[in-house]
This record gives sequence, C-alpha cells and structure tokens, in this order.
Amino acid sequence: MKIKFLFIFFISLFAIKLSNAHALWIETEAKGTINQTHSLKVFYGEYAEGLIDPIDKWYSNVKDFEIVLISPTGMKKTLDKTAAGDHYNSEFTATEKGTYTISITQPAKEPYETMRFEFSSIAFVTVSEQKTAKLDIPFYVEAKTDGVKSGSEVEITVYSKGNIAPDTEVIIMGPEGWTKTVSSDSNGKAKFKAITSGKYIIEASSTEEKTEEWEGKKIEKIWRGTTTALFIK
Repeated sequence: MKIKFLFIFFISLFAIKLSNAHALWIETEAKGTINQTHSLKVFYGEYAEGLIDPIDKWYSNVKDFEIVLISPTGMKKTLDKTAAGDHYNSEFTATEKGTYTISITQPAKEPYETMRFEFSSIAFVTVSEQKTAKLDIPFYVEAKTDGVKSGSEVEITVYSKGNIAPDTEVIIMGPEGWTKTVSSDSNGKAKFKAITSGKYIIEASSTEEKTEEWEGKKIEKIWRGTTTALFIK
C-alpha cells in the first residue's frame, strides 16, 4: 500500500510540473510599419530548458488557441494561423498608427484532479507611435523596453481582470538557461536586469480558488500562466 501511495504521489507531482513548467508564448518584432505585413510565431514548451514541443505533442487542446489582434482604436480581429512543425505562423497588416496588441488565452480541456489550467500570451507591436487601446484581457504581463539594452533594468507590470496584480510570481527566462524569480509589488510591478542581449520570456502565474464544473468534473482551483517575449539588444 505504501509503495502504491508513493507511486501515485510522484506521478501527481510530475503531472503538475509538466503542466505548470510549460508555457505558450508569442514571438514577433516589437516595431511595425504602416500598411506592411507583420509576421509572428506561437510556441509551446519549456523555454528555460531549451525545449520546444512539436505541435502534435502539445498538452491537451492547447493547439486550438485563437490569436486575437486588437488595433490601437480597439477593433478586434481573429487571425488565421498555419502549423509549421513546432510552432504556428500568423500575420497581419497594420493599417493604423499606434500599438497593436496580439493576445492568446487558451484554457486546457483536460484538468488534473481538481485543478484546471489556462495558458495565455501577449505581444505588443508599435507602429509609428505608442497608443494602446484599453484592454479587457483576463491576465497578462507587460514589459517596458523602450531604450532598454543589455545590462539595464526592465520594468514589468502584471494585470488581472483589468486591475494591477500585486504579489504575483514572475519568472524571467533569459538566454542560455538563465532564470530569475521575482514577485510583483503593491503596484503590480517588478524589475529585473537584462544581463545580456537576446530573447527573454517573462511568465507570470497565479492560482485561483474557484469551485466550478469543467468538462464534467468538479474543479476547485484554476492555474493561470501568461507570458510575453522580449528581444534585448
């Protein structure tokens, strides 16, 4: 009986780690040009470990996500996507000056015991000037990178249900496996130093105590993980 209990315990830990350690993220250039096509890619895996999952290995129904484009004036559009082995490609044409928001929110169909998982990601593309529409995205993280170069500080703000989110864990995953964990302050903000140039994935996560029916099962908790990708020069 003890051996069986330990086996179930370790399998449970593995299942939670597998779901939580993985993340969905968008990669795109932060600057766009008016009336020109702007491309983006969507990945799923463990960036800190250098692991990108092929699409047919993505957890549950995560690959069924929709990419929502929000224009600087608040107009929303769902973008088409094309599978490309270990990621999805998409694109749009910027017809307004300002900042476009690219957003994904995908709840996983399969829960683990009484917990379900929700993956999301966000990216911002500025065309000529910074002007962002008011966002009603449930959970996201934003980073200010104007003029930021390697060796300088990056400021992060975490938002939940339209408000700042204090005391939220944020993991910064940098080039070559570098990671750092911080927590947002009372204003929902956190900072880190970009130690070198390259790609950084920032992930905020939270767990909500909530009882509900989900895919025919009783759920007591919702784990949410959201990301944004930065390219530091």
